Amino acid sequence: MKLTGARARSWIKSPPANCPGVLLFGPDAGLCSERAKTVAKQFSPNPDDPFSTTILSADDLTGDPARLADEMVAQSLLGDARLIHLRLSHERGAASIAKTIKALDAKPETCAAKLIVEAGDMTPRSAIRNAFETAKNFASIACYADSQADIAGMVRSSLRDLKIGVDADALDALVPLLEGDRRMARSEIEKLALYKGFGKEDGAKVTLEDIKTLIGGAGAAGLDDIVFDAMAGNLKTMDASLRRALAGKINPHSVLAALQRHIVRLHQASASMSTGNSTDEAMRALRPPVFVMRKNAFGAALRIWPETALARAINQSMETEKQMKSTGAPVEALLGRLLIALSSYAAKRRR
Repeated sequence: MKLTGARARSWIKSPPANCPGVLLFGPDAGLCSERAKTVAKQFSPNPDDPFSTTILSADDLTGDPARLADEMVAQSLLGDARLIHLRLSHERGAASIAKTIKALDAKPETCAAKLIVEAGDMTPRSAIRNAFETAKNFASIACYADSQADIAGMVRSSLRDLKIGVDADALDALVPLLEGDRRMARSEIEKLALYKGFGKEDGAKVTLEDIKTLIGGAGAAGLDDIVFDAMAGNLKTMDASLRRALAGKINPHSVLAALQRHIVRLHQASASMSTGNSTDEAMRALRPPVFVMRKNAFGAALRIWPETALARAINQSMETEKQMKSTGAPVEALLGRLLIALSSYAAKRRR
């Protein structure tokens, strides 16, 4: 059966006793994992006990397609509740898994264990997803990314429980950075709470400066400095930031990856503007949206770089990536040459 919205949230907190299992899938791996832990506590009094919980992977079933069925009907030697937690990294054994779910759904009384299947995004054509959604006894719950309102509420409530406040402008800057992965969002909120002493000081409050200092870490901030300066034509500051990053042992491939993501986002925004959207509308449409502290720089780069030039920059970065991955390639020199070329072009366009 397919569960959505409030019905899904209610089910996760209190699954029916006669339900033998659930599929949790979707693009938000952190949310899938968080929900799986919640359901596991409902299915088993001690889900971390290796004697009562069996962890399976997709590869385990690829080599032994019958194992899932065997585990589901096997009685516990200790007489306690058993839990099967199947984590799917691929669907190569989808047909046999779907067949097992259909067979167990027809005879739920044969299930001696509870099943949690945790997967990534699945298309409506997925055999496994279809088996769970059409089942009478098994449940299927999609885990899509939280909305900005949901994230804002999670931030406020999590910090409030620790007696920590949050400024409105800090919350506005933070929320877009936490979109897409519940696990990452929880981790960043915990980092803020730790920074603020878990509310042990009266009046503790998260500020915009705290967000700028903490979220994403110093390494991410350094990478942003490099790529933003390169695309803005700030050759000297870009070079200085690059030298600091490399001296700090930041991998050149990480710098290139950050540069490629930035160029692609600029290209997406530029394409959006070509359809009539304003610069602000184009930036807000990006996922995640442009960090508030970088909006002016991002908008300036959009004015410098035409869409066709951004497309060429993407191709140039891909060619550089190919060269950098060649055996014995001078990766730092290749990266530097690309950044100088992009920065020089931007500087000429800015004049």
